[in-house]
Amino acid sequence: MYLSSLLVGALLPLGLIASPTTPEGAEVDTRAISRPQHCAIVGNSATVKCRTGPATKYDVKTTLRKGTAYDFWCVFKKECITINGSTNCGWHYIPALKCYVNGHYTSSACTLARLGSCAGNDDNNNADPW
Repeated sequence: MYLSSLLVGALLPLGLIASPTTPEGAEVDTRAISRPQHCAIVGNSATVKCRTGPATKYDVKTTLRKGTAYDFWCVFKKECITINGSTNCGWHYIPALKCYVNGHYTSSACTLARLGSCAGNDDNNNADPW
C-alpha cells in the first residue's frame, strides 16, 4: 500500500506536466495537420495550372477547373505569388496528380496549419516529396 501511494504521489505531478493545457475558454483546433484535406479550386480564372514542382519555373502537368475539389497532402513554401496585393508562398501538393497548385487557388480548408509542411521542402528538379 505504501509503495503504490508513493508511486502515485511521484508520478501524478509528471502526468500533469506532460499534459498540454490551454487557457480557459480557448478553442483547440483539432483539424490541425489532417491529411488529406479535400479542397476546391478557387479564384478568378476558369482553370488553374498544376505544376510538376512548387514554382512557376516548373512545367504545367495539367490544368484544374475552378470549382473542382482534390485531396491535398502538404504545402511547400517556395516561390511567392502576389495577386491583387496578396502574397502566397505556399504550393499545395496533390499526390494523386503529382503536381502543385499555389495557395491562392485553393479553398480555405487548405492551409499550412491543416496540411503541414511537405518533407524536404527543397526546390530542386525532383520536387515530388515522395
